[in-house]
Amino acid sequence: MTETDFGEPTPETCLRVARQAAELAAAADDKALSAVCRSTPRTEAHREEVMHAVHREAVEAEGHAARAEQYAADPSMPDSALRHCANGAVDYAVRAQEAAGVEATAAALRTELERKLTPAEHAERESERRRAEAEQEAEERAATGMDADNRHLARMNASLAESAVPRLGWTAGHVRVLEAAGTGRLYQRDGQVRQAAEHGNWNGGRKISRERTQDLHAAGFLVAVDAADGAQVLAATPMGQVALELARLHPTGLYESDKAAYEARYARVAKRYKRMDDKKAAARRLPALEHGVRRYRRPVTLVDQEVRAEREATEQWEDEGGYCPGVETPRPAAEARVEDAPAAATAPAAMPVKVGPSLPTGMYFLPLPSTRYSDWWAIRCGRCTGGMYTELPGEWNDKSDAARAAHDHYEAAHRAADDLLSTEEIAELDRWPLSDAQRRVLSWTEHAEVAEFEDGFWALDCVPDRWDVNKRIARTRVTGLWAAGLLDVYLDGNGRRCFVMSSKGQRVHRLLWRAERQGVIKPVAQDAKLSPIPKRGGGYPLLSEGRYFKGEERRTDDPVPTEPAPVPVAVAPAAPPVPTPPPARTGQPLLRRLFAPRSTREQPPADVVRTVIRRPQRILTPEERERVRDIPLLNLQGALIMGITDPVPNASPMSEDAGAWVREHAWPAHWQEMEDRYPFGFHRWSMCERGTCWNCLNGRCDICVHRQSGGPSVDRNRDWVSNHQGRTVAEFIPRLDGEPCVWWCRCECPKDGPAPARPARKKKPAPAGPPTAPEPAPAQAAAPVRAPEADAAQTVLW
Repeated sequence: MTETDFGEPTPETCLRVARQAAELAAAADDKALSAVCRSTPRTEAHREEVMHAVHREAVEAEGHAARAEQYAADPSMPDSALRHCANGAVDYAVRAQEAAGVEATAAALRTELERKLTPAEHAERESERRRAEAEQEAEERAATGMDADNRHLARMNASLAESAVPRLGWTAGHVRVLEAAGTGRLYQRDGQVRQAAEHGNWNGGRKISRERTQDLHAAGFLVAVDAADGAQVLAATPMGQVALELARLHPTGLYESDKAAYEARYARVAKRYKRMDDKKAAARRLPALEHGVRRYRRPVTLVDQEVRAEREATEQWEDEGGYCPGVETPRPAAEARVEDAPAAATAPAAMPVKVGPSLPTGMYFLPLPSTRYSDWWAIRCGRCTGGMYTELPGEWNDKSDAARAAHDHYEAAHRAADDLLSTEEIAELDRWPLSDAQRRVLSWTEHAEVAEFEDGFWALDCVPDRWDVNKRIARTRVTGLWAAGLLDVYLDGNGRRCFVMSSKGQRVHRLLWRAERQGVIKPVAQDAKLSPIPKRGGGYPLLSEGRYFKGEERRTDDPVPTEPAPVPVAVAPAAPPVPTPPPARTGQPLLRRLFAPRSTREQPPADVVRTVIRRPQRILTPEERERVRDIPLLNLQGALIMGITDPVPNASPMSEDAGAWVREHAWPAHWQEMEDRYPFGFHRWSMCERGTCWNCLNGRCDICVHRQSGGPSVDRNRDWVSNHQGRTVAEFIPRLDGEPCVWWCRCECPKDGPAPARPARKKKPAPAGPPTAPEPAPAQAAAPVRAPEADAAQTVLW
């Protein structure tokens, strides 16, 4: 293939373009990351959002480039796969550059993958395509006798039969019983089941298995109709007809014997909690066809389509005034004589064409499997659920009845949305000038879960097209809607409050939706100040302030606030008692718990003895301090939190040169990229090789991370094996004795017992003024905290 053949590029061009696009996307990702590292508190949130968006696009571009290289090495892959990967890499690279705010230079790569064809080439290519499609369609029609739609329907039926027939638990004998019922000559009389020699003669005939017939009748595949002389004619139900067709499509799903079918049914229905008799009775019953009745559609051959078209054309011609035997054909009006005009005026008019019943907008007929005597219909509504069809309950064998049910559903569910707002409803909307944010909160209470926690109000899983996305809601926004009576609080008893829309809120939300749909209201940016109802005028009791509703259960770790007891009058004034602050809540954010006063943090009991694991503390060399100083601020913060700013490696039989070779040649590229962002690497450190925590590096040993948590950070005794692409392929246990991997801060400060004294704050320099006599320096008390050395790591990091 060359680049001039119908404008398609060569595989080499696709590989080169895909790799260039991935490099441009990676450069945009680096630029967005650098922008985050230089961000200010005002622009930090926005730049982080941009960074994540650019990173997603860059990862997709790199994935398309990697797949293009894999497809190029595989000779069985077509050239179109490489072109698809190259186009995808260019698209993601363009989106990455646009999200990063740089010039979209990747768009120029599209010209190498596309070449404008001449009109002659377009015509030749289109003719060749149509000729190939026509030849293939003719071959398939000659082989199957069906058009494309019915061939697709036949394939879907075959796939359905592969999954449905084994679940029936049938043998070939059950199929023969249903085939006999399909002839209309299967009857039951005097306890015997036979197939009559001719229809209407219910005497004699070939015997049919009575047990299989009774099982099929009990399962709903057969129906009995009374006939003459006490006989009962057995006919197949719609479910039986569908099951018979599926069994014919997939005969390998039938079992060889009744015993094998019984064992299969027993294995499917046997449960531990069932009695043995119940298991056997359930296995003896044939299961019904669960979902195949409505999914099965019988394909129509080309011959049947021609016969049906001829019949419909004849019927339509007769309905429009065509020739009917025994009826005189009416003459045209232009040929009528004057003397025959009165007679022609009194002649009956031609019969109009019959038109089916109409349905409301967005509702459709769904044909169901028909029986021998009537057709069945269902109704599908496309307005109940956005983007999906919802099937209404019920089935009808008359289209007029189905249409009436559709109109009833429309009147009950969708009529109010289509009617214009009345004057009273518009006046009611003027009393609720809700902003877009307030309306969004109302919609979240309908489709998501809005709850209150100790750190604020949250909307849980509130994005329909993304999984597990939670968003924080302003406190005044939720409390204002609650005070106005639009929201109600549901107490679930586990320290969380859920908000649901009240009846008033549902009505207001419905009115606002209809008004926005009809263009009556416009978007509002500022939240409306709603007046509270009398019952909620006292304000909302916030969990963050330790307030509760009347009757709400108070947690055991949240003490009831008590009023101070009156001071008794005594001769000698007694020392005032030291107030005991309440304990810190465990549900508060991490930083609030870490930097809370020592009296509010939960301290371990004095009688608990912990063995402090002492490991050497590493002091960075001047070269290592320069390396740490050169990394971006965002990566430095991550290294401090993970304790890999000063890691201490364990003894390893592999040298540093050998490890560097493995990281360069065996690790995936994105692993090596992550390694380069940190001063001493990222993936190579385990939990037990981490160094000093960020608090001890800052000289705050009184709030050491592991003192706050009451013990070391313990990792599971598990690790993962990855392939050359970085995907996890297996899990293994590195320590067979089950010993976990722990991180205990390597600072020599005590991790248990009384907390060390907090370092004294640095005094600000005195303002310039007249020179005064120097005051004597106060004597410093001895502190148990080790003073940082001059060349310690904290002098560089903080």
